[in-house]
Amino acid sequence: MRHLSFFCAAPLVAALAFSAAVAAPARKVVSPQIETAQPAHTAPQHSTQGVYDLSPLPVFTGRIEQFLPSTHGGIIGFILTDGTQVFVSVAEGHSFAGLIKPGDTVQISGLKGVGLPIIRAFEVTSPRGRSVQDNFISMPVHSTEMIAGPDLVQHGEVWMPLYSVGGKLTGAVLKDHAVIYLSPAEAARVASLLQPGQMLYAVGTGSSGELGTAIDAREIGPSADKLVSVTVGEVPPPGPPAGSAGYDVIPGAGDH
Repeated sequence: MRHLSFFCAAPLVAALAFSAAVAAPARKVVSPQIETAQPAHTAPQHSTQGVYDLSPLPVFTGRIEQFLPSTHGGIIGFILTDGTQVFVSVAEGHSFAGLIKPGDTVQISGLKGVGLPIIRAFEVTSPRGRSVQDNFISMPVHSTEMIAGPDLVQHGEVWMPLYSVGGKLTGAVLKDHAVIYLSPAEAARVASLLQPGQMLYAVGTGSSGELGTAIDAREIGPSADKLVSVTVGEVPPPGPPAGSAGYDVIPGAGDH
């Protein structure tokens, strides 16, 4: 009977062992691997598009007559053959200068001035189909503190009054394409000299190069012997008169 129990138990043990072998999952040997960083998903780069949808803006077409150079060597825009002044941001000035040139017919997405021949451009497309969109960074048009060097003298017939992107009279463009900058206050004071056909003589510092000539006028008049001095840049508002209670008070000093 002992032998019979042994032979009966043996198949049962074998069956249980086989079941355990089937139920236990096979262990997978994983060799060490060096993980490589996957490139992060980035939005597709568009060399001709920005992040804003400018399609609702009106589109204007015109032929470039000249750049509008700034006094520090860049450009702030260009002038079309019909006399329209087109402004771009200073940050994008060099990009626009590399994209277009005088004589090109371009498409401009932007806003036109009310009653003034000016356009604030937000995108300019060249005849070759390339375009640059404004990055919407606000920078000063020109800074007299950045300018150093000898005086430049410009004289000739005025082609048109020059306006700022905000629509203020701010100088003149001569027929030889030189640009004379004045502060809005000084431009208003000598506005009669800035009209088309007037002879203008101006002395100041600025720049002259491939993009054009521009100066911040320090003296201006109809001729060299009839010059008047003008203040360069914006004049700070007057403070309290000497001897008054507020004369020695520094604005904002008590806020700290």
